[in-house]
Amino acid sequence: MSMTKANDNKLDLERPASLDNSSLDDSDFNRDEWLRAQGEKNPFYVHDLTWTPAEEKEIVRTFDFRVLTWIALMFLFMQLDRGNMGNALTDNFMEDLNISLNTVNLGSTIFTLTFCLFEIPSNVIIVRAGPQRWIPFLMVLWGLATASQFFLKDKVTFLICRALVGMFEAGYIPGIALYLTSYYKRSEMAVRLSIFWSTLAVANSIAGVLAYGILHMRGVAGKAGWRWLFLFEGLATVVIGLMSFLMLPGGPTATKGFFRHNGYLTPRQEQIAMTRLIRDDPTKADTRKKSVSKKHFFKALLSPKIWPNILIGFFGLLPFSPLTILSPLIIKNLNLGVPALVSNLLVIPGYVISLSVMTLVSWSSDRHNERAFHGALASTYYAICILALATLPADANKFMLYFALIFAMGGQTCWHPVNAAWIAGNTAPVGKRSIALAMYIISVNACDMVSVNLFRDEDAPRFYTGFFILFGALVFTIVLFIFQRYHLMYVNRKREEKTKDWTAEDWQHYNDTTKDEGDDHLSFRYSY
Repeated sequence: MSMTKANDNKLDLERPASLDNSSLDDSDFNRDEWLRAQGEKNPFYVHDLTWTPAEEKEIVRTFDFRVLTWIALMFLFMQLDRGNMGNALTDNFMEDLNISLNTVNLGSTIFTLTFCLFEIPSNVIIVRAGPQRWIPFLMVLWGLATASQFFLKDKVTFLICRALVGMFEAGYIPGIALYLTSYYKRSEMAVRLSIFWSTLAVANSIAGVLAYGILHMRGVAGKAGWRWLFLFEGLATVVIGLMSFLMLPGGPTATKGFFRHNGYLTPRQEQIAMTRLIRDDPTKADTRKKSVSKKHFFKALLSPKIWPNILIGFFGLLPFSPLTILSPLIIKNLNLGVPALVSNLLVIPGYVISLSVMTLVSWSSDRHNERAFHGALASTYYAICILALATLPADANKFMLYFALIFAMGGQTCWHPVNAAWIAGNTAPVGKRSIALAMYIISVNACDMVSVNLFRDEDAPRFYTGFFILFGALVFTIVLFIFQRYHLMYVNRKREEKTKDWTAEDWQHYNDTTKDEGDDHLSFRYSY
């Protein structure tokens, strides 16, 4: 994207929404006047405003500290609630409820089904209600649903609780991704989403430590340790959710009240914050809360430029849930000579590797403004690790199997922030973007309904069949990354060929008569 860089606050007068990896030159397109017209929709936009690189960096650091860190904390507690089932399995959870692993898989499927069914409705509401209100509300509800698992009695109550947790968690992740686009430029999003998702690795590491301590409470008040695990982590989520009503501002210029007591942004900083966003993506000029239109819904749903990224999410993250849920159980079955509960601690190195790889890939992707090759190379690493788990013989050294599992866990979400940032940066306006991000998170979670059922009781303890299927899915993911790159290059080239001879009058006539908007506008260039 030919975006305004952090060290360059001058207007790019060539075209709106252009991209760094696009070498197009519509010299007759008067971007200055077009941008001025778009900016008039926002009272904080100042067309001729200039600022120093130090001022912009200070604003971005403020957003990182005040907004991103709290969002990351919220996600940490979400991951604790989503991942504690894997820890509970090491504490005779199935025996206490008289259920099988297949029933646990059914619970995961029901969780995912309700999560996916309520994803788009939740994202429609979030555009209208505002993420600063809707997201904390959801968090309180799923925290209560998680805590209610303290009272599980049998298979039926287990499945009902999993359905409720899935329903209330729906909308949170795409809502957060959409929320972050109101603070950060497109060239800043992959790293911020990486920081956001890095709390997944932190949460999973903390989860092992917490589980090790809390599960030792088995027998307290006559209750199993896993019951206390659900109760404590659920109630902690409720507390963070209630605090989030106070902590989340409505946007970069909606920072009065509790958040403003130490001087969040000065009036000049508010102008810089909004102007830099609009110069990067003029569709962000209109910040009014409005309903997602049917037009934007179907534009996102039927866009051939979005679906390759959606399929990347589905096939590329198939291994995530099995590794997250079953890794403590797989390690327990390796008989490494440690107590069963210690298996919750032995997964922590995998999450440390995951955090490191994901951060490196996302940083490099933003720095070089390149998405496809970064995703393909990261998926290749992931595929090699999964292949090792699928091919190591049954009599292989158990410590070799353990390290293969740990390095496979290290690849779980290594390209996930890159793909999400790719979708967010290539989709406009905000209504269409909200649906596209919801579709992506649906695909990421819908794959759980397939993936967890690849690991069956009869295939334990090595699950060869499941790992071979996961390897094939990752190979297909690599193909999708490469296809999407050249697909978007082709679209950009066709738009350039169509408009290369247009004069300023041609552009004016097009803007006056077209119904194209956002990324469908012929001046838009896709990143790849």
